[in-house]
Amino acid sequence: MKNRIDFLKEELNKYAYNYYVLDNPLISDFEYDKLFSELKEIEDAHPELITSDSPTQRVGGISSSFAEVKHKYRLYSLDNTYNYDELKKWYERVSKECGYNVDLVCELKIDGLAIALNYKDGIFIEGATRGDGIAGEEITQNLKTIKAIPLKLFQKADIAVRGEIYMPISSFEKLNKETEKPFANPRNAAAGSLRQLDSTVTAKRDLSMFTYTAIIEKAECEPKTHWDSLQYIKKLGFKTNPNIRLVRDIDGAIEFCKEWENKRFSLDYATDGVVIKVNNFACQRELGFTSRAPKWATAFKFPPEEISTKLLNIELGIGKTGAVTPVAILEPVLLAGSTVARASLHNFDEIKRLDIRIGDRVLIKKAAEIIPKVIKIVETPEHEQLPVYEPPAYCPECGYKLETREGEVNLYCVNEKCPSVLKAKLEYWVSKEAMNIDFIGPSVISQLFALNLVKAPQDFYKLTEADFLKLDLVKEKSASNMYNSIQSSKSQPLSRFITALSIRHVGKETAEILTGAFPTLETLMSANKDALAETEGIGEKIAQSIYEFFHNEENKKMLEEFKKLGFVFENRNLKRTAELAGNTFVLTGTLQTMTRDEAGDKIKAKGGKVSSSVSKKTSYVIAGENPGSKLDKAKDLGVIILNEQDFLKMIGE
Repeated sequence: MKNRIDFLKEELNKYAYNYYVLDNPLISDFEYDKLFSELKEIEDAHPELITSDSPTQRVGGISSSFAEVKHKYRLYSLDNTYNYDELKKWYERVSKECGYNVDLVCELKIDGLAIALNYKDGIFIEGATRGDGIAGEEITQNLKTIKAIPLKLFQKADIAVRGEIYMPISSFEKLNKETEKPFANPRNAAAGSLRQLDSTVTAKRDLSMFTYTAIIEKAECEPKTHWDSLQYIKKLGFKTNPNIRLVRDIDGAIEFCKEWENKRFSLDYATDGVVIKVNNFACQRELGFTSRAPKWATAFKFPPEEISTKLLNIELGIGKTGAVTPVAILEPVLLAGSTVARASLHNFDEIKRLDIRIGDRVLIKKAAEIIPKVIKIVETPEHEQLPVYEPPAYCPECGYKLETREGEVNLYCVNEKCPSVLKAKLEYWVSKEAMNIDFIGPSVISQLFALNLVKAPQDFYKLTEADFLKLDLVKEKSASNMYNSIQSSKSQPLSRFITALSIRHVGKETAEILTGAFPTLETLMSANKDALAETEGIGEKIAQSIYEFFHNEENKKMLEEFKKLGFVFENRNLKRTAELAGNTFVLTGTLQTMTRDEAGDKIKAKGGKVSSSVSKKTSYVIAGENPGSKLDKAKDLGVIILNEQDFLKMIGE
């Protein structure tokens, strides 16, 4: 019986390591659960055989409190640097003291909670919070629920490990949707989850850990450098951050910092800087510590992701559906490397919930998003003296009374001739997601609209090169480019044309579903509501919207105009094959012979799927020039990487 238990423990720990640390599952969830259930049944029948490294011990019970525990080795803080000049001065000091230009290791600074773990003979025996660095709270049982923390190492070792507990941003967002009192950020959510007296609650919170250093007391290997120690602890079974780099000098470290200042927003975890360490352990020992921090390491802090500024006004934007969106006009402030003067306020319900008033100081955030958003007001004595913000009753552009729609929080301008709505539809028509017309931006559209040259999408195709020469700063070459780009868009696939029509509830993905089921515009227009609703991925609500659009007399006239202008309304991607069926592709970087959207269309035409993010389910990553972090993740997960030529060969081009 003991032999079977040992076998099951070893197998389950191996499978958990591959799944939670390497993100490379070896067996299905069903197979894992079957083995886990068998182990649980045997242990229930023979409790004397249960050991602390058993996977069944990851979820425990309820603790009455957390005991204080003194750390065997102190957890120091880090000194911070905020600009590259400070970094260079730090490097000059440490190199001078060591007597040579030292190698450095650069690691992303994870915005989580520092944790100390102790292992004896390769078995996890104790874990504690950082506390004041000298003593922390013993939370071993809660830490056992985190599957990225090995209960048993792949080799016997007495080792003290330091790591950072974090909650993935995707898990944080999911948790906040489910909890009554949302957490402010992933770090707070991780802290709250880790200090639960009931460890079964911690187990449900999807925490993980990156290990960043270890103090080795007794082991088969004793690394001489920090870089080698990271490789060693990976072999022991710990999860280390994939975004680390060994560099030869401070210029390499600065290059790493610059690379990640904006690239970090593509990650599924929060990071607020880069930790830079002297690589050689002998040099580290020579440099030593101050009273609070090691001299051989420093943290370069990125510009803040949250900052307060004054709300000067609330501007109203009107989209292609008529939805009125409030936008915060701010006193300009530097946030995450760029000057921000505008931020999202989401909707009028959110303004009311946060009690945001013009003149308030507000906290803005640009965490994993490109567009900054207002997250709360900064409490000040002046707040109560400011007038409460009242949502508009009438459209600021055309004066129509605004309306609400059942089940929605937005206000809508229902005037189909509203200039703002018309211009928004025109801007969407030329966008990359829709007809992908180059050289025609918002400023050009505003001028064309003001001159009454373009009021509806079909008007683009009636323009001459002479019309473009009437616009400010437009010369012959630009006029020719604009004209040719518009005319060439007539050959776009039917799915893009359907997307560009701005039918309510119909975006790019829905348009592709529709043109797959209805290969010509005529078949789509003549489809009844039942036929539309029965199409997989459509449903009654979207079907109703599509039906109403194509049975509107004005829309029918517009489509007739397009036909007269030379449009052929059939699905040019109709000829589909199953060559790539079952494969998921991710595109990154710039391709030379086609856009990424065009490459995606080719993949779909051959039965493949296109995803925006790399995961263990990704079959191939197609990498063009200047690929982003998706390429790094693909390498970490062992995903097959194709260059553009490889991809063209694969699809027979």
